[in-house]
Amino acid sequence: MQKHAQAVSQHCNVAVLHIIANTQDQKFEVETTDNNGVLEVIVYYKKIKGSSPIHKYQKLKRRHEAHVLGYHKVLNTIGKIDLTHLNVTYPAGLFALYLKQRHKIPYIITEHSTAYLPSSTHQFSKIETKWIKKIGLNASIICPVSEGLADSIEQFGVNNTYEVVPNVVNTTIFKPTASKQASNKIRILHISNLKDEQKNITGILNVIKKLSDLRKDFTLTILGEGNTEHYKQKAKSLKITENVIRFESEKTTTEVAKLINSNDLFLLFSNYETFSVVIAEAWACGLPVITSKCGGLTETITKENGIQVKVGDEAELLNQLNTMLNQITTYNPEVISTQFGNKFSYETVGNTFLTIYKRTLQI
Repeated sequence: MQKHAQAVSQHCNVAVLHIIANTQDQKFEVETTDNNGVLEVIVYYKKIKGSSPIHKYQKLKRRHEAHVLGYHKVLNTIGKIDLTHLNVTYPAGLFALYLKQRHKIPYIITEHSTAYLPSSTHQFSKIETKWIKKIGLNASIICPVSEGLADSIEQFGVNNTYEVVPNVVNTTIFKPTASKQASNKIRILHISNLKDEQKNITGILNVIKKLSDLRKDFTLTILGEGNTEHYKQKAKSLKITENVIRFESEKTTTEVAKLINSNDLFLLFSNYETFSVVIAEAWACGLPVITSKCGGLTETITKENGIQVKVGDEAELLNQLNTMLNQITTYNPEVISTQFGNKFSYETVGNTFLTIYKRTLQI
């Protein structure tokens, strides 16, 4: 969301309004910052405890008051608002709908949430479903970050016009390096939050163990945001040797780009995705990808940039990963980076949104 705002700020005056429930003495606290030309207004509001109908009403009322307070802060700083760009439909969309009905300010929606996916365990309440459909119907357009998510939101019952606009990759950082250090082994990389229910790290380790029994000419690096100790123990129990697998801790954005460029192939075996930023980053660096057909960027996979396998099918992943290692030299990093990575650049995404804005405002 922040990167979308930065992309759009190349063409428009952008203010980001965010409200956060907090434990504090004051009813509201407002924080404003300038983030590379984007005005960021955060309103912290005192959390209301309880789940009774009156408490739920009070929570909605206070959220609305926080939004109004932040909105007037934005107006006082940058002036008239022409359009609202809503990120995530509910509950913030209640205020976008209010601005349209009260002040005639149209809004568009960018949606990222996995909650709409068929594989999601999230359950919307009847009232939430009602409001999501109403907010969606009143938007000028809905811009999910992937085709799969667009299909899921439509199936949820949100009627509107859809146009997919992807997430953003900083292609000044994520780009092919001039030279890559030579290695006698093919280097496979996985990056994720390590949540097994989504990313299926267990399935990856099972496949890597079987692949290591077939061949010795590869390594796997796993970079995780979460606790890697569990998976280190899992790898040890599977008798995956340390010369086959290694684990990396969290890194800065620049360090992640450097790590991607030191590898030859990116691996993702998720059960579901709405948009996989790490795949886009890998493509921007010129790496081919092997991934499951889990949503996200699967509609963008071609024979030039990677291979797809069925969700959870370890036998197919083993077979296709083995095939991919055999043909790794046939992938062209420059072609992958130019044709597939650049579609996620700040310039490309910013121009796409500018076109949508102008069409919405009829200018």
